Amino acid sequence: MDSWRLRQATRYLIIYLSGQSPKFTVSPTVPPATAIVSPSSSQRTTQQGQASLWLGTSHRVCLVSALPGLQLAEEFVRQSGLPLLEATQYNSQETLHLRATHLLEHHLPPRLIVHSQEVSSEQGCHLVTADTMLSLSSLPSTVVPSLPSSPGGCATGGPRARSSSQEVALFQTLQEALREIDLPETQELPQGMSHSEMCVCVLGSPLPYLSLLLEAGQRSPGDALLCLCPSWLSRSSSSLLVHKAVTFDLGGRTFLSNFNPPRRVTYFLSCDPWAEEEMTRETDCPSGGSGALGRFWGNVLTTRVLLQKAKIHCPPTLALLFPPGQMGLEEGRTGGVEVVHLEMGAEEGMNSVRNKVDSFLESENMRGSERVVLRNSRDEVWAKVSYLLPQLLPGEAVLLEAYCSPLKPGPRVEDRTWEQYNDCRPQVTDLSFRLCAIVTRSPLDLPLLYKLVCRVGLSNDPLSHSHSLSQSLETTLLECGFTDPTMAKSFCRLALDTALSCLCVVMETESSMSAEQRGGAGAQTDMIGVDLLFTMDGSIIRPVILGLHPSLCLHSSFQERGMGMEGCDSGIEGWSRGTLLLTPLTRSQYYLMQGKTVLVVGAGGHSKKFIWKAAKQYKLKILLVDSDPAHFASQLVDHFLSLPDLPDHRRDDQHCSRICDWLLSSSLRPDGCVCFWDECVVLTSLVCDRLRLRGPPPEAIRIAKEKSRTHRHLLGLLKSTGTNLISVEQPSGQPDSLVEFREDERRGRQQNGMVNGMVNMEGDSMRAMADFDRGDLFNEAMGKPDTTASTSSSTSPSSSSSHSFGTFRPSAPLLSPSPSSYAVPCIHVESTLDLEKAASVGVVRFPAVMKLEYGAGAVGVRKVGSLEESLAHFERIGGDLREETDYPGIGLGWGNAMILMEYVGGTEHDVDVVLFEGRLEGAFVSDNGPTRTPAFTETAAQMPSGLAPDKRAQLIRAAHHACLGCGLRDGVFNVELKMTEVGPRLIEINARMGGFYLCDWIRQLYGVDLLMAAFMVSCGVRPCLPSATALPARGHFAGVMVVVSRHLQALRTTASPERLRGLHKEGALWLNELAEEDELISGEYEEPFCNVGVRDAHNAANARQRLLALCQGLGLHCPPRYDLGYFLSHFN
Repeated sequence: MDSWRLRQATRYLIIYLSGQSPKFTVSPTVPPATAIVSPSSSQRTTQQGQASLWLGTSHRVCLVSALPGLQLAEEFVRQSGLPLLEATQYNSQETLHLRATHLLEHHLPPRLIVHSQEVSSEQGCHLVTADTMLSLSSLPSTVVPSLPSSPGGCATGGPRARSSSQEVALFQTLQEALREIDLPETQELPQGMSHSEMCVCVLGSPLPYLSLLLEAGQRSPGDALLCLCPSWLSRSSSSLLVHKAVTFDLGGRTFLSNFNPPRRVTYFLSCDPWAEEEMTRETDCPSGGSGALGRFWGNVLTTRVLLQKAKIHCPPTLALLFPPGQMGLEEGRTGGVEVVHLEMGAEEGMNSVRNKVDSFLESENMRGSERVVLRNSRDEVWAKVSYLLPQLLPGEAVLLEAYCSPLKPGPRVEDRTWEQYNDCRPQVTDLSFRLCAIVTRSPLDLPLLYKLVCRVGLSNDPLSHSHSLSQSLETTLLECGFTDPTMAKSFCRLALDTALSCLCVVMETESSMSAEQRGGAGAQTDMIGVDLLFTMDGSIIRPVILGLHPSLCLHSSFQERGMGMEGCDSGIEGWSRGTLLLTPLTRSQYYLMQGKTVLVVGAGGHSKKFIWKAAKQYKLKILLVDSDPAHFASQLVDHFLSLPDLPDHRRDDQHCSRICDWLLSSSLRPDGCVCFWDECVVLTSLVCDRLRLRGPPPEAIRIAKEKSRTHRHLLGLLKSTGTNLISVEQPSGQPDSLVEFREDERRGRQQNGMVNGMVNMEGDSMRAMADFDRGDLFNEAMGKPDTTASTSSSTSPSSSSSHSFGTFRPSAPLLSPSPSSYAVPCIHVESTLDLEKAASVGVVRFPAVMKLEYGAGAVGVRKVGSLEESLAHFERIGGDLREETDYPGIGLGWGNAMILMEYVGGTEHDVDVVLFEGRLEGAFVSDNGPTRTPAFTETAAQMPSGLAPDKRAQLIRAAHHACLGCGLRDGVFNVELKMTEVGPRLIEINARMGGFYLCDWIRQLYGVDLLMAAFMVSCGVRPCLPSATALPARGHFAGVMVVVSRHLQALRTTASPERLRGLHKEGALWLNELAEEDELISGEYEEPFCNVGVRDAHNAANARQRLLALCQGLGLHCPPRYDLGYFLSHFN
């Protein structure tokens, strides 16, 4: 073996075992593996093979081995432990000590006995603690451990006692960190606490990902796990299992837990000291990184070359690389980074390198730099370079980096008096700052900012993560003299765009890597930390990237108030709640759903086409039932059942039996059953009830399906609260007996009349609440039974004895207005006699709205101003829309009965809610433009809502409680409401996922997949989101409906479907197709043909302006018949 390689081995052992930088001298008269022994230690007995490494007069480590020193270094080199031992500018002394510990345990032969000794303080020696676990950067490791199939041994192959000491040290670190942020210490897991199938696991130190663990524990208690040692994990087939972990719960509580059987990991992260352990290489577990990716992006030269290719500025760098090895870096210049391949041993080669160094120091990039990082003078730089070149190992490089001067403070306005000028006081010190941005990958592979913080220090002193507190960019700019608010916004935008671009480079690079190169099939970088500073290049301010350090940035920017608690505000500019957890939770849930079988009842039309493609991507097995045997979706699913008479919903009980018989005969066992087509929601609930699958009970679906019954039922909650169950959310781990006691206490108060005395209807300006109590008198006058109370309180025997999620349990909130306050006066109309009697009693006052009782798509909706108009419209509908064949897909299979509802003014909104066991998991509000009178068809929409936050909260609360009041506790529902002067008023509840463009917009803006959420709820998997109501929107959507009656000419010429698709691919617009091209037929009762939208990253007004200009060019703006400017102006 070459002597220089052995000398390098000894050098690295000295560096990392002592925790020192390579500033030392080895006597040439001493053999390479022998150290200089100090006279003060001569009295110690030296065993054969002991190498006592002495550095100067201050540090000493004894390495006791059964091998001679030369063989020790040779063994270390043979195990390929050298190429990865590069100390960076961010390594602290504690980090170097930790690297030493890792080397001792992973890279030395098992027969070695290694320990540290401390000499008395008079000798000036220092102890290297072998179990110090304070680490912020990745550790070197080239030996991939084989994990045990059971938790009996340590996964790293080292002695269990050594692993135990590391566990204790990490556990103590966790306790100190919890005490620092005023959280209770870790306890043993109490008996009876449960957890879900989701398992987000972090292996390593608790410090880097403490924010993520606390936030995850708040949103999904018991499902965020911290493993302190690889021995707590094992592999089984392609799964990663956890046997022991610290679990995070509500309020920052932590519990030390043992799992038998072990839990399957659904998302994995690792950090020091186990960052390079290849835990997921042979598994399919999703992971937010890997040892391979950590090494790849930890290489400074590789990272800078890739960033420079993307036109992202880095410090000007000259890299002397020897030899290229497998790094794949070509010789040449990329932006400000130049790579030179070395050929060692030739004198002319060294002269060429010297010329390269001189050229670099004289280059234009260096003219604006005050100094080079290594030395000031050219001769000193070359002396250092020539000293390091002979010591390079394969794949290593000497980097010469220009010093980037931080941005200097702006001019200050002096307002001191003459006396103050004469007062000899020290001047204000010049400050410098650098930024740290944490960027996460969204489920759609888009970069999202999680946090942006600054670190401030003196301009002449270097800044480090561990020696400065974080503060906002706005505060920092003010302190540094940049007082112009416009400039502050420009700085923030520049930093944000640069940080997001860095993650784009990472994602693009990894997309071309193989699974082996990434370190596993499910491995990808989901988060980066971007260190950057602003520097002045002439008259241009440029951001310069110093490095990518995810764990370091996340740990050093930890904020005590950034735990993910609802309603918290970190006070840091750029804070974006929820983005840290969005991808881990989403990938976990997708992983849990892989391979599940879902029964879908009703294929729907062209607008539902995206469902079947998405199901394939989710790796779901779809069983589809529909009436059309030639439906296009029949070829896109795994199993298909055709029921020709499916639209005849009078036979839903028979359809349910036939579906169940088909499943039984085909040996198909679905994990869930769901419906996306409004006509089949009742049948789907019957199937769920028969198969004991999760879903709303049939009684709840029937209430929501019949629009007038929805309102009458909600009002019945006020009249019969004593017979209704009031929802009481059970706290995590709380015994059931306490909930039963509270329910009994609540019923007692109801019987005493306390509840009825506390529930007040909201306002009387609409006359709705004051007059609606006469609904029972109206039923008596018309000879109809009052079904309000009976439907709201009745529960069939079969339902009461079935599983909990199939039981009809309408509920009213305890701390909010009763759902009856959102109801609107309405009646069920089956004949003209019903309308005449309603007018005589005065239950519904004009103006009013008439629409089909079981209709969809706003077909047949009309505003009527008198009894005569209502009678005329009823006759027209009765003649035109009588049965399913007259207009398929709008609910005529349920009949053509109608509803007369009092007209409600105000703005119209959609609220799409995700409910699981009655708990609100997600809610998304959109605004609707003015409807086309008198038919009430939709014209325009925007998302996110432009309402004030408190108004949005009112709409979400109304939608949630209206669903609970009807007994809808599990599912994804679309609730249509109006915001009036006295609060929200309900229009209708669609007991299925929202249609048209809503699912697509929500996915693009919030990264939340409502389709997957619907599948998950049906399979009993909780669709946990980082926040139910406070997810940040990534931009603004504005869209308009295109209808054949107004746009037929444009759809055949300037705005043809083919051209719209092309513009969609180019990103000029966002297209949601709702009908086939052959459906370009105009009629009195029409639905939209498509929705054309525009997305703007920053401003809703810009989105609307761009949309209007685009539609003018496409010929879709047709005033006054279809005035898009008027429709969009309602959002101002």
